[in-house]
Amino acid sequence: MTGPSASGAPEAPAAAEERELFDWVEQRFGGRIVRAVQASGGNRARSFAIDLARPDGAPAEVFLRYSLPRPPSVEPYTLQREAQVYRAIDRAGLRAPRLLAEHPTRPAIVTERARGIAEFRRLTDPVIKAGIASEFMGTLARLHALDAAGVTLGGGVKSSSISDHVRAELAIWRAMYEETNVRDPLIEFAFAWLDRAMPDTDEPPVLTHGDAGPGNFLFENGRLTAVVDWELAHVGDPMEDLAWFSMRCVMEPVPDFSASLRAYEAASGRRLDRFRILYHRVFVSTRVVVIRHRNVTGEPGNAIVSRALNRRLLVQALAEAADVVIQATPPPSCPPTARDDLYGRVLDELREVVVARSTDPAVVASGKAASKVLKFLRAHDRYGAAAEAAERYALEALLSERFPTLEAARLRLADVLVAGAVAFQPALAFFAAQTGGDALLAADASGGIATRGYPALEVVNGP
Repeated sequence: MTGPSASGAPEAPAAAEERELFDWVEQRFGGRIVRAVQASGGNRARSFAIDLARPDGAPAEVFLRYSLPRPPSVEPYTLQREAQVYRAIDRAGLRAPRLLAEHPTRPAIVTERARGIAEFRRLTDPVIKAGIASEFMGTLARLHALDAAGVTLGGGVKSSSISDHVRAELAIWRAMYEETNVRDPLIEFAFAWLDRAMPDTDEPPVLTHGDAGPGNFLFENGRLTAVVDWELAHVGDPMEDLAWFSMRCVMEPVPDFSASLRAYEAASGRRLDRFRILYHRVFVSTRVVVIRHRNVTGEPGNAIVSRALNRRLLVQALAEAADVVIQATPPPSCPPTARDDLYGRVLDELREVVVARSTDPAVVASGKAASKVLKFLRAHDRYGAAAEAAERYALEALLSERFPTLEAARLRLADVLVAGAVAFQPALAFFAAQTGGDALLAADASGGIATRGYPALEVVNGP
């Protein structure tokens, strides 16, 4: 739908849709919008923090989320489904926003606007950080204590078996991968292992958050205020949320990861299961790699960093779950190219002129994103040819075949992995070297997370 803007020019479809949704919010809550600020992020939906002025003078603060228009998809994680999640957790007394309204015809919901910020990395006091992490674990424990027997979400199953729910999630994410019609041998390798290594337990399934950890909770004045971003919630294994927590701690570490796990164990009364956590680390990493494979977000700088990090984490997760030690591959010895100085001068201008002298947050963010891309291109200029040659040589040795192109070799690897014609450990060693090459190309763009990995599960001694 299009319509006239304030200037008389045709209004963009997204802007027109937002205006219609803002009108709905005003009608639904009986007030006038005086402020609407778009929140950061937005992989699957756009979000706005909205201030309303009511006729009686009472202010109202709400949070609007709506889905961007997109082609039909097998992905079940819709805002209608997220509304189901909010209704399910409403009775659990969690620190989470309440659902206030669901649009009758459009994919849009309004929730309470929780107070606080999500940038856990901003905190510098380890005692405060540890306290918030412990509060978060208590909230997870209360979520997992909720009776999930009557909770059926879109795309889920009705079953008293955790394994049945895990299989259903595997089917969803495999379908999301296959929908791209672009093969990725590492993803297929991970799915094959997940099918084979499915853990079994007599525990009842629980409602999981599905993306639990730093970045998805808010805090203020040193206290947890709310757990947010419930779009991937589903019924499943409580150990999965601990796997998500450990992944999100890669980006925003907690002071003592083991202490956080002990806090969950004490609050929940559950015995931690080491293998189930390791299994779900593989599944968590596979999900994130599938999301990147589907290219849900197109910002190239973050895509470069995310792809390299999460493929490397997936290999680490597979190795730890299978109890295999990976030998690090030394980087190739390649001197800087003749263009290295040119890259450096442009990067200096972005840092010292564009970013340092701008007060516009969008310009600063754009400058930093462009810097990541340039750093990757500089590394690719230096190491790219050697990395591709090493990968092709390794593939031909692994498959005992010669190939006209690297892409042909990768497709052949996908075929033999599906057929089970390559043993697990040689295949994993290949992927470790491949993702190591990717990490080398993205290292400068990645900054501090270039060498981070999953935290050790020292507190969990066994199933």
